[in-house]
Amino acid sequence: MFGKRRTIINGVELSEEFSGGSVINNIAISSDGKKYAAVTKSRDVVTGEIPADGRIEVDGTIINYRKGSGKGVHISGNHVQMSSISGGSVVISNGGCQVSIGAGSNLKYEIDKGYDDVNKLTLKESANGVSLGLSDDQKVYVKGNTSAEPAYQNGRLFVDGLEGKLSVPKSNPELELDIRTSAGDVDGKIAHKGRIRTSAGDITLELYVPVTLETATSAGDVRVKGMISECRGIYTPPNAKPSGTLVLETSAGDIKVDYMLR
Repeated sequence: MFGKRRTIINGVELSEEFSGGSVINNIAISSDGKKYAAVTKSRDVVTGEIPADGRIEVDGTIINYRKGSGKGVHISGNHVQMSSISGGSVVISNGGCQVSIGAGSNLKYEIDKGYDDVNKLTLKESANGVSLGLSDDQKVYVKGNTSAEPAYQNGRLFVDGLEGKLSVPKSNPELELDIRTSAGDVDGKIAHKGRIRTSAGDITLELYVPVTLETATSAGDVRVKGMISECRGIYTPPNAKPSGTLVLETSAGDIKVDYMLR
């Protein structure tokens, strides 16, 4: 399955024009910043053009919307909750305190799809964490929200942006991973060689394949359990010949690996 990401508020699904937009409490703003939709306490849907002054008020939430990262969105009211904020920054006012939150990735599509005959999997993500799992068949599964449909060519699967989970076949240890994220954490189960890089996130993995592990972090800590430390940042399995190399790199985060084949 691959299609436009649905926007659901209080169990009510909004029309497609609000897919990939911002959600603040019970109010959604379209990704182009021109319309809003609100679900009232009685679960009615109220839609309209965003007023010229940007002021939207529904059920106690007041939003003064200004499109663009220089202006952002000013919100007042109790119990403000946000998801998939896009199109600028957000300023929350509460008791005189202001917190600015930058816009995240605009992941407009949702996906739950399997891919056959993959020998290299590449993921490039900017802000979200990456969750890894193992599939029981020969398919790579991509599930969650993404910015575009993954591209497949000559055995290589390229995923551009993902908030969700990648499941990679455990029975295919020759498959190679190339995963990069700027700010998100990487965690889960892995049974493959390759490279995982994050600038500001942590890397926390269960390792199910005998590989040479190369780790590097500028400001974080490294903790590897169940493997032999050969020299600074390099580890080998205690009971098998390495079948390849897995490189883990982070600038500001920690690296934690549990070798599961002891």
